[in-house]
Amino acid sequence: MTQAIEIGFLRILLVEDNPSDAFLLRTALGKAGLAFELTVIDDGALALAEVQRMGARAGASLPDVILLDLNLPKHSGLEILETIKQSPALARIPAAIYTSSDSADDRRAAERLGADRYIVKPNRLAGLAGVAAIVVELGRPGPRAS
Repeated sequence: MTQAIEIGFLRILLVEDNPSDAFLLRTALGKAGLAFELTVIDDGALALAEVQRMGARAGASLPDVILLDLNLPKHSGLEILETIKQSPALARIPAAIYTSSDSADDRRAAERLGADRYIVKPNRLAGLAGVAAIVVELGRPGPRAS
């Protein structure tokens, strides 16, 4: 039995075009005992528009954590990350790159744009528990490890 994570409710925005990856993340978060709402946007243009809309709406209900795949249709995760970090309303929200790329160049680009974490998607189901733990860490108030 998995121990429930004591953090409260997390609103997570996942920008991911692979339905299997979204399903696996949703499953891992559930198995970790996390109370969460996972909103998935599967297109870079739609995600960019949503992020711009969220940034423009004062007092809007915002996600607690944003996870961005790098390779998306129409706009990359890095473009979306840049928009998030330039928005006064969104910059405080932890935003992580969640990708299959382990490229040093991609890591440097994400760091330069202000990503709070760079998470390489695990190639084994067991590794998803670690991803759930990172999401919980990002969603906790206060200082974060990098």
